[in-house]
Amino acid sequence: MRGELRQYQAKLEEAERLASVDSLTGLRNRRRTEEALEQRVTRRRAFSVLIFDLNGFKQVNDTYGHAAGDDVLKQFATELRAAFRAMDDVGRWGGDEFIAVVDCGLADARQHVERVRKWVFGDYTVRGESRPRKVAVSASVGVAAWQEGESMAQMVARADAEMYKDKKAAGRSAIPA
Repeated sequence: MRGELRQYQAKLEEAERLASVDSLTGLRNRRRTEEALEQRVTRRRAFSVLIFDLNGFKQVNDTYGHAAGDDVLKQFATELRAAFRAMDDVGRWGGDEFIAVVDCGLADARQHVERVRKWVFGDYTVRGESRPRKVAVSASVGVAAWQEGESMAQMVARADAEMYKDKKAAGRSAIPA
């Protein structure tokens, strides 16, 4: 009986893990990231959200195929996760958008962005339908620090709006091939 209980417990834990992970990138999925955000709002301590939207991702899919696009997403996810601390929550927000939740104020969060720009953005090798190709990968970024009394949705909306301003200001719409 105890053996069966342990088996069921192990299966339950695996199911919970799978339900919180993005199957393509291995990062936290949106649902799990929203839970992490809500926990931080409840604790009422300083934290920030960084939203990354890959520039010109559609062009990668259209030019090299969806397998190449998936390759870019996986590589970017791996590099992005490596740019943050173990205590930070890094996830795939959806499509070609990623999110990081960091326990720090706005100034420190902006330092994280600069680290990402330096160490994560750059040339990635993708395997399209023909030979491997180099693709320049960057993202537009929005940052917001939580403000007392603000909901998770309000904070994410501010970060999202800043990300779109960044995209528009730089005229970023395409990943150069």
